[in-house]
This record gives sequence, structure tokens and C-alpha cells, in this order.
Amino acid sequence: MKNLYNKPFVVSKKKWETFIKYYSWGVQNYDLLEEINDRQEQIFVVPFCQAKERIFEIKWEEKIISILVEGKKEFSFKDFSETFTEKESVLVWDLKEHFSKQEYEKVVENIVKNEIWNGEWANFLVAQKIEWKISDFDIEVALSIFKRLLEGDYWTYLHFIFFDWKKIFIWASPERNVSVSSENIVRMNPISWTFKKIWYKNYLDFKKDFKEFLQDQKEINELFMATDEELKMMSQICSSWGMIVGPILKEMANLIHTEYLLSWKSELSKIDILRKSMWASTVIWSPIESAFRVVSKYENFSRKYYAWAICHITEDSLDSAIMIRTLQCDISGKLEIYVWASLVKDSNPTKEYEELQIKMKWVLNAINWITVKSEKFLENYYLDDEVQELVQKRNWNLSKTWFFKQENQINKNLLNKKCLIVNNEDDFTNMLAHLLKLIWLKVEIKRFDEINTEQTQRSTPTENVGVNLCVHPDNYDIVLIWPWPWNPTENTEKNLKNLEIIKFLEENNKKYFWICLWHQLICKSKNIELKKKEIPTQWEQLEIELFWKKEKVAYYNAFCAYENNFEKNILKWENFFSYQFHPESILTQNGLEILEKSLEELIK
Repeated sequence: MKNLYNKPFVVSKKKWETFIKYYSWGVQNYDLLEEINDRQEQIFVVPFCQAKERIFEIKWEEKIISILVEGKKEFSFKDFSETFTEKESVLVWDLKEHFSKQEYEKVVENIVKNEIWNGEWANFLVAQKIEWKISDFDIEVALSIFKRLLEGDYWTYLHFIFFDWKKIFIWASPERNVSVSSENIVRMNPISWTFKKIWYKNYLDFKKDFKEFLQDQKEINELFMATDEELKMMSQICSSWGMIVGPILKEMANLIHTEYLLSWKSELSKIDILRKSMWASTVIWSPIESAFRVVSKYENFSRKYYAWAICHITEDSLDSAIMIRTLQCDISGKLEIYVWASLVKDSNPTKEYEELQIKMKWVLNAINWITVKSEKFLENYYLDDEVQELVQKRNWNLSKTWFFKQENQINKNLLNKKCLIVNNEDDFTNMLAHLLKLIWLKVEIKRFDEINTEQTQRSTPTENVGVNLCVHPDNYDIVLIWPWPWNPTENTEKNLKNLEIIKFLEENNKKYFWICLWHQLICKSKNIELKKKEIPTQWEQLEIELFWKKEKVAYYNAFCAYENNFEKNILKWENFFSYQFHPESILTQNGLEILEKSLEELIK
């Protein structure tokens, strides 16, 4: 049986599977996802630098590594354990961290102060790289580490070990990236809200701490933000509507996650779906294009294959898991792992560094021959009334359309009106377009740098206008301009381009509707004071008065317009509306209704 491992192979176990599966054959490298034959079964790892396919800022050049599947076997855990000789692993290097404690804390401080508080959006994930060396390393040592991960963990989305002659990846990923069924049902799981398990004397002690966790507003908002981010992707991948299920509690050996399940249907190919799912917000945060810019600025090393996906593609399906909690080894035993902290507006540098140390423990346990079996708290108490009530209460004030009601609603005043949505590096525009199609608007999304206000000949808009071709606002009944993650007070090239669009729309009496940072920019153009907020309102639901009633709406802003020392969150003139909040977010309870009423007012 040992000759199973003298060639490239993958051994894996998915959370719902009883058996451990073995796959082998040859190795193939790819530069681009489009080179992959999605009719041939293969298992491949995709590097973090594949973001280049989305034209995101990235420095590194690793290749996609694929194992083409020919040989397959299934084993029980006992039988798998007998296919190799278990060996102890010994670390012979002291732990080497890329950033020292002081350096990482300084990175956290700079990102919070200079990026998040300066308008570069809500939060970011910045990695720490750790290196070790394992003595007398070989395939059986790697398999022994993998076996201990299987023994000490449960309900993890995917465990596997991947060997391509040169590299070995070993990991236990808690998180699905994207999956596509044979019926083209696309599923994603936005995940956050992490409860770290400790030893409890009894269930009542656990329940007390767990109830406090379920009511922690920071954790709750992080899950909502992750859900918004994955809905941005789903709205682009899927033309039809689907379901949002949850929140769902998922217990693993050392923690309990909370997640939603997004389940929609797509007409795209498996490879196109995979590309558009780059990247899960939980490995980079948001908005993604801005996050890549910030992370590239502060991370001066390659993440290699960490933080994107391992993918298993067959003739009629795709499954992929995010490569976190991952050991990356070479055949000499040199080991690298990457961990990160989620940086938000109120991050404490010391606490964020401490979180990195906690995340390394599962690796040390597996390498150092420690198998930790923790109690399953939710197995017997998942249906506890108070726990269930607190979980389901999360949805009470969320979007009625995204969660509950998605029927087409023909509005005679808006029927077939042509609507241009200008995307300023934030895919909230995909969610917006999805909502507007429910009320029968004809919608197109174009980047801000595709808009030409000087073009004299107005060409008819098409579905495939490229970046180097121009779209003119005159071809549309309404122009909706959605936010960008930049400082609105600076005279940057991007801000000047957007001010040019404002000027054209006003001079030509065009109907337009602006949101968030665009609201700030137009307030600035109207000589309304614009300044940084004392405390950013990032991913928060606040109550305002709109159309003569109270509305719960989503705020994602570090700057605000002020008039007579009061926040100016709504601006209405003859030809435009502008709002500081996001009507398309799941945090806006009546977002579609607000959009419909606002657009009706505009076209009167």
C-alpha cells in the first residue's frame, strides 16, 4: 500500500463523508484558470496571486498546480492509518516570524489610522508568515500530521493533504469557497462570528458565555458584512434569485462559527463561477479591490497558496475550500504557515497580535503529536430555546427583499427605463442591479473610467463595452453612481474624474442618484462642509427618517457632510437624490422600497 505515496496524490475527507478518499495521477501547471479543462476531473490549488485575473493589485507570480485524477480509492480511518507507518515530527528551528511583535503592532496601527479611518473602507486582513523546519521529514511524517488533524478535529469543511513532487500542503479548512452542483446550483457560506471554546464544568457555564457571544454587536456586524460581500459575488454569478439560510451554528474542535448559506442558480460555466468568486471576503475583507491595494502595501511577502482555494472539479460539478489553517512544506521539511488578524476601526494592536498566537496553536498541536479532543457543546443543546431565539433574532431587522420576498414587481412609472450604474471599485453595484431588475428597470453596470462626458457622438450602449471604449450618460434615463473606497477630500485623479461626471450631469439636467462617498462628493461640490467622523460608522445599522417614516439603514462611512453642525445624510435637488447610507445592503430593512420611491420621485 505504501506505493500509493510515491507519486503525486491527494488524500481528502469532506465533513459529510464517511470515508477518506485518495486520488492520484499526473501534475499539470497553469497560468490562468481558463486553461483548465472543466470536463476533466482534477484537483488543483490556486495561488493568492491569481487575483491578477481580476486586475487586482498583486506582486507575486506562483502558478496553479493541478493533479489530474485517474486513480481513486476509498478508505475507512482504520484502513487509511494502515497505508503508512506513523512517525513523530520534531521541530528543529525556533519559530521565525516575518513580523516581530512590535512590527506587526505597528502595521495594525498604521492601517487603522491611515487607511480605515481615512476612508479606505471598513476592514482588512493582514497576514503574518511563520517558518519552521521539521527534522527527518518525509511523506510519512506529513501523513502522520494529517492523521492527527483528522483525529483532533470535526465538522471541518475539508481536510486534505496534497503532494506534487515538490510541495506538500496539509490543512483543515473550516470554510467553503464556492461549490457548483450538477444542476448548476451555486452555494457559498459567508462565515464569521467565532466563539473560542474553553473547558467548562457544565452546560450552564457554557451557555452563559455563549449567550453573551451571540449578542456581541461587533461579531454580529462582521457576519453581516461578510454576507454583503458574498452577495456582491452571487449577484454577479447568478441572474436569478435564491435563498439565504441561517444563521447556522457550526461547531468544530476549538471553536463555534456562525454562517449563512447562500444557494442560487447560475448559467455560467464552472470556471467562470470560480473566477468571479475571487476572493472570499474572509481572506482579504472589503471592498476587495481596495483591500488588495492596502494589503499589497503592507504585506511585503507572498502568501503563496494561502488564502485562496483548493478545488475539485469533475465533469458536472465543482467544490472548493478556502486554504486557511494550512501548512505549506517543501520536501526538505521547511514549513510555512500564515495566520492573520481582522483589522477594524477599533482594533487594538496588542490584542490583534495575541490573536495570531492563538491561531498558531492548532498547527503546533498537530506537529507536536498532541491530539486534543474537545467536548461537543452544541450536539445535545443546539435546540435550546434561548440559544435558538438569539440566533434567529439576528434576521429581524435585515432586508425584507434579500431574506424574504423576491417577486418581480412591475412599476409602470419605471418600466423599461434605462439605468446606468457607475461602479467605483465596489461591487455593491451588483446587488443594486439585482434589486432594480425586480422593478423592471433596464440596467447596465460600467466602471467610472469607462464614462466619457466629452464624447460628441452618443453611441448606443451595448452589453460588451470594454474599458477602452466609452459609455455616455446621455443614452440613459437615470444614472446611479455608487461608492468608492477613497478619501473624498483629496484632489486625486479618480476624484477629479468623478467631479467631471457630476458637472456634466448637472449641466445637462440629467437624472441621477448617488450613494455614500458620492453623496459626500456632491455635498462638497455644493459647499457643504465635509470632514472625517470622530468614530467611523462602518457596517452599522442606524435609524433615520425618510419619506415620513422611520427606516433602518446601512452605513459604511468614515467621512460625513455637516450642515449647521448636524450630519447631512440625505440631499435632494430637482434632478437628483443622494444618500449617505446603502439601500442595497442586507442591513437596510426596506432597501428596494426606498430605491423604488426615490427613482419615482426623480422621473416625475
